[in-house]
Amino acid sequence: MNAGDAPDLGRAVLETVREASAAARLIAAEEVLERLVARGFGECLGTAPEGDPCRRLVAVLSGLPEIASLASLSGRTLYHDPALLSRTYARILDRGGDPPRLMAEEIRANSRDYPRPVPVELFEAPPFDLAPAVIEAALKAMAAGEEYRDITFTTTSQGTVYLFSSLYLERNYATFLAQQDETFSMNP
Repeated sequence: MNAGDAPDLGRAVLETVREASAAARLIAAEEVLERLVARGFGECLGTAPEGDPCRRLVAVLSGLPEIASLASLSGRTLYHDPALLSRTYARILDRGGDPPRLMAEEIRANSRDYPRPVPVELFEAPPFDLAPAVIEAALKAMAAGEEYRDITFTTTSQGTVYLFSSLYLERNYATFLAQQDETFSMNP
């Protein structure tokens, strides 16, 4: 393959990212590069300045409007196809390795954007799929961490715990919303 194969290279890059997205995975440029080399695109990518194939690949990725990038918690840039893997879900996947941060960001987003508190059981369900022990450990870590001091909870009359951010919801309003949510879920 040679530099004239740029359309084929772009298609191969797009297919590689889409395969990862279809499997609900984010993919880094280094992994895309490995897969492309295995498919015979090594020579085409080796034409980058200073012989850095990753630099050429990042340029190709940046030029594909169908591909989105995400600044990962790891510091790396990860890629996905938003048509197959939404930006929100990609962010959840990236933060899955840090349950306190994942939970805090979701709690804040719900408090800010909707506004609503969320039942703690939300994090046991997809797309989070956190085990109760992991949720408990994350809640303890958040209670001890200064960066999570805005994350708090309210308990409904039925004993359901709802989490919210005091940055975006006042306690009495969050309690009212939690009670309303529980009442509506009990009376469909």
